[in-house]
Amino acid sequence: MESKKLRYFFLICTVIFTLTCSIIYYSYNNYKKEILLNVEENLVKSSQNYSVFILNAINPVATLIENTGDVLASSDLKDSNEIKMIFNKMTDNVPIISNVYFVNDENGDKFSCNGKVNNLIDLRNRFWYKKANSSDKPIITEVYNDLNNHKPVITIAYSIKKDNKLKGVFSADIFLEDIYETFKITTYTENIVHYIMDDSANIILHTSKEILGLSMINPQKSYMNKFSNKEKINLKKYIKIWKENKTDILKYSSGNLYYDQTKEKIFGYFYKVPNLNWIIVSRIDSQKIEMDTNLYLSKTALWGLIVFIFLIIFIYSIFTNIYNKDDLTNIYNKNKLLEVLQKQSYDEQIILFMDIYNFSSINGIHGSTFGNTVIKKLTNILNNNLSSNGLLIHSKADDFLFLFNSQDWEDALYKSKKLNELLNNLEIKIDDLNVNINLFLGLTKINASQIKDWKTSILLIEDIFNNLKKKTESGLLVFPDFNELLKIRRKQDIKKEEIIKAMEENRIVPFFQPIYNLKENKIEKYEVLMRIKNGENYLSPFPYIKVAEENNLISNLDLMVIKKAMEYKNDMDKEDKIKLSINASGKDLNDSEFLPKVVHLADQYKIKYENIIFEITETQNIDNIDSLVKTIYSFKELGFTFSIDDFGTGFSSMQYLKRIPADYLKIDGSFIKDINEKEENLYIVKSIANMAKAFKMQTIAEFVENEEILNTIKELKIDYAQGYYIGKPHDKFLE
Repeated sequence: MESKKLRYFFLICTVIFTLTCSIIYYSYNNYKKEILLNVEENLVKSSQNYSVFILNAINPVATLIENTGDVLASSDLKDSNEIKMIFNKMTDNVPIISNVYFVNDENGDKFSCNGKVNNLIDLRNRFWYKKANSSDKPIITEVYNDLNNHKPVITIAYSIKKDNKLKGVFSADIFLEDIYETFKITTYTENIVHYIMDDSANIILHTSKEILGLSMINPQKSYMNKFSNKEKINLKKYIKIWKENKTDILKYSSGNLYYDQTKEKIFGYFYKVPNLNWIIVSRIDSQKIEMDTNLYLSKTALWGLIVFIFLIIFIYSIFTNIYNKDDLTNIYNKNKLLEVLQKQSYDEQIILFMDIYNFSSINGIHGSTFGNTVIKKLTNILNNNLSSNGLLIHSKADDFLFLFNSQDWEDALYKSKKLNELLNNLEIKIDDLNVNINLFLGLTKINASQIKDWKTSILLIEDIFNNLKKKTESGLLVFPDFNELLKIRRKQDIKKEEIIKAMEENRIVPFFQPIYNLKENKIEKYEVLMRIKNGENYLSPFPYIKVAEENNLISNLDLMVIKKAMEYKNDMDKEDKIKLSINASGKDLNDSEFLPKVVHLADQYKIKYENIIFEITETQNIDNIDSLVKTIYSFKELGFTFSIDDFGTGFSSMQYLKRIPADYLKIDGSFIKDINEKEENLYIVKSIANMAKAFKMQTIAEFVENEEILNTIKELKIDYAQGYYIGKPHDKFLE
């Protein structure tokens, strides 16, 4: 970057930094003022709302006790089982009630949830008993310590009378810790702490469980000793504030609490709950506000820093043009394409998509560094042949896009065909190794007025052409109308919806095609195939399989079929003699969880590992051959066997024959079905059979459709036969 540009760059950085700091400082101060003002304004409303909440929570309990007491008044009060049933029902329905009991006024007998209580304590002398006698309504006691466990508790008591004669007192103990567990979530809202005290200033509910029952007037030492020195300082401050405001609290039903007697800084607001003689205190949590404001400052500063860095990076990218360049190839990337498309005013745009067939295999065999070199050399070739006609883009991995600078469709079509001829079986030399690559090309024309978002449209083009590439061996596909591509995408979406629905409705079923042992003249195993139940019919899995692979559904589909197949085998093959040949696609093998799941299913249905054959399909989709070989060896040690499917076609068959330690080799059916009509097929099959023997693999011939084919493969000493002449796929084993 030139020095003059650098000076401008640093000047802009200084201005942006100063502006960012000013905004952060102003925002922080403004936030702190607003949050404190909002809290002070909300104190009164919050305290009164909390009072209503507590009344709505406690009154029903008191009402329940009164109603239950009235029921008890009309009963015999001597049947302990009846009383026990009533009490247990009550405690089950009201979680905060720890125990209920009835004290008979005549003889002092006590009944609790466990029936009659036998102890020497006469509860008729308890203060709550006497207080309840003097009231016709349930009374709520102040906080006191329970006789048994010395925990702070309140009691709701109600005198039971019949014909104006006292029969006894029905009461319920509510431990403060139970109130805390039930209502603790309500003690803190929007930087306001809520707590409750009785009229003697004993804490009934608080955010801190440790100070339940603490007297704010005469704090007990046993409570104070629970806290650290720092916590004691804060607690003593609250007690001091309470004492300084005690006069107002006793005199008025509501009012403000202040930090000191100058009454300048508000601490909180108190409100006496009607009918309960409880005091609701809603206080400002100054520590939380300080934390919030500091956190806000930190976040604001962090976001300011992020924004500042982003702006600097953005400015720097403008100066250096990095934003629009691809690091690997040093040509423009998709950002540049989108920028050009958004600026151009042409009605139509012609785009050529380019992708290397089986680039993942090149990476898997030779490594990513080698693959990157292939991409660089291909970029140079494309640049030399296309750059004068438009904009070349390296989109991602092995994908390229080319935007023609002309709207002449015929000219673009002609140049695309010429490029296709050039790239067909292109040989690229890297060091001492020659690599043959084939490119898939897709040409389409887009009407700019028909789209809303270029980015989405480009992604669609790449996605659709990538899917079409997997289904065709043609080097060039042409779509003059972009809508035709969209129709293809919609068909794929429909197929995806259909396969998902079939999975949800459990309509994915296994079919079994027999594999015949030619030496022992018997059906020894079955290949497990997928079918989709549709009413009374069964649909072939194609083209659903491709859609499932493209949408990462294939492993779930395969496992669904395998599970049902093993379940059927478990029912029909009690002696576990039949072998199952299970398809395992390249995507399945790339999934580290697939094979272990099959092992788990074999264990679940008690199938011997040696009776499971993994039939490896689509070897060209295996990302890492070295990793696969290690996996196969580890599973062969357990007893599983492996087969290479469709040998003789596709990419690098010999490469996989040498590397993969398979037990079986399935010869592609395209050689078998015409073996008696095409002499070259006979020689190919014979050669494959001899190679298999050299690698100590047994051979399986597909597409054995008639007796003549069967006799021929017997002469070639093929080990197994599979095809319609042997048996068609069926939902059951052959009898």
